[in-house]
Amino acid sequence: MRLTIDAVRALLRHPVGLCVAAAVSLATVQLLAVAPFTAGDEVAHLDYAWQVWHGQLPVFEDGLRLRPEHAWIPPVQWTSQHPPLFYLLLAPVVGPLADAGHAVGAMYAARALGALVAGLFVLVTAWAARGVVRDGSRLPVVAAFVAACSAVVAQTAGTVLNDLFAAMWTTALLGLAVRVARRGLTWPLFAGLVATATACALARTSSLVVALVGLAGAALAGLAHRQVARTAALTGAVAAAVAAAAGWFYARNVRLTGTVTGGHPDWAAENQGRQARSLLQVAIDPVTWDRLPNLWWWGPVLPREAGTALWLVPVVIAVVVHRRAAGRALRRLLGTATERTRGDVRRSALLDALPVGVPVAACLVAVAMQLVYAMPGGGIYPRYLLPAALALVLAVSAGLTHRAGPTAWGWARWWTPRVVLPAWTAVTVLDLLTWLGTGRGGSAGAAMIRPPDTPLGYPPLTGAAWAAAVVAIALVAAACAAVLAVVRAERADAAA
Repeated sequence: MRLTIDAVRALLRHPVGLCVAAAVSLATVQLLAVAPFTAGDEVAHLDYAWQVWHGQLPVFEDGLRLRPEHAWIPPVQWTSQHPPLFYLLLAPVVGPLADAGHAVGAMYAARALGALVAGLFVLVTAWAARGVVRDGSRLPVVAAFVAACSAVVAQTAGTVLNDLFAAMWTTALLGLAVRVARRGLTWPLFAGLVATATACALARTSSLVVALVGLAGAALAGLAHRQVARTAALTGAVAAAVAAAAGWFYARNVRLTGTVTGGHPDWAAENQGRQARSLLQVAIDPVTWDRLPNLWWWGPVLPREAGTALWLVPVVIAVVVHRRAAGRALRRLLGTATERTRGDVRRSALLDALPVGVPVAACLVAVAMQLVYAMPGGGIYPRYLLPAALALVLAVSAGLTHRAGPTAWGWARWWTPRVVLPAWTAVTVLDLLTWLGTGRGGSAGAAMIRPPDTPLGYPPLTGAAWAAAVVAIALVAAACAAVLAVVRAERADAAA
């Protein structure tokens, strides 16, 4: 017990540790503030874990076998297409509690595990970011804070959903991939890529697609380092590991549904009123871009535009500030050297570009997947962007920590971390408080909610949620102060 207390104290003395604690506490607010069995997705995920505990896998047409009292039961088992790794984690907790008649306790226990995943996600994000930026940069600490303050991270973690669990693995894989560009394809990185790729394949189908982008980047880096044999071995090892661990499940999806993904768009169109749209219609719809990247909006009290500003303004600042460096890197990559040295120059330029290019490419692929998913009427939820959110988190972090020079025009001179970061944090806290204070608990980043005419069987734990919110806000404020101190130290080191 003493060791545990000492470990917690040591964690809270570190800025990233404070960010981890803040993320867990914000997810705890979500898990307490939202009434049990509010979301149909949540009940279905819980049923999946319970069936795994009993040695079975769910089938779409069979519906839910775990049917808690007062819960809104979906008409089909619409989470059955997901791979089982997340549910293997939940099963030892959910199964015994549900079998003992404590379905509500099982749900809260599953939510609590999700809150711990939020902390792991923040930790992995900081580690992955460290591989992207230059040595000595404090930006990974800021990235940990930005990820911890994400409303969608908290909402997804505090609800029984598998998205953040999958995002943790894809972020870890991207962190390994960018390190290959920095160090070459070492054997530890080789083993890590095989393990995380396998976990991605067993976590969520979309996470496997994002993982393939990271693996492609790692392969390019390996070839640029002239490690042809080892890169070929990595390709074979990943293919063999994924096929051995997850191939059976995707074959099952094909057998049951005719598709690898295991979706049922025809049923959704017939029973949920979904309308098909063209790719162009989805892409030009303002709602798409208002919702998908909106990772910092608790909703639905403050206008969605407030959440949009929390990510869009820092990203625009980051793009404007770094546009010239990006242009130089691109021109160098395309090659302007002599014919004799062009190969070496391009190889070096590729290795310099990959640490940033891999997360950006993963984010673009995730967006493209969401556009395609929305074409037959699929929902657009920001939690679907979490597996590839590393690039967005880093861009927001870079924008928040930019310091305007003395020649900046007008109000832009006030854009300094000591002003912007606390103001940005204050808006996220205000958003949380209005969401909690109006009693409109829900998840802007979650999916199927119960129909409005369905009676609520269990009340939310509002008092406990407010107590958790006080702790969460204190931790967020402490983390903000710690991150500011780190940023100031970096400025001082640069000036010395």
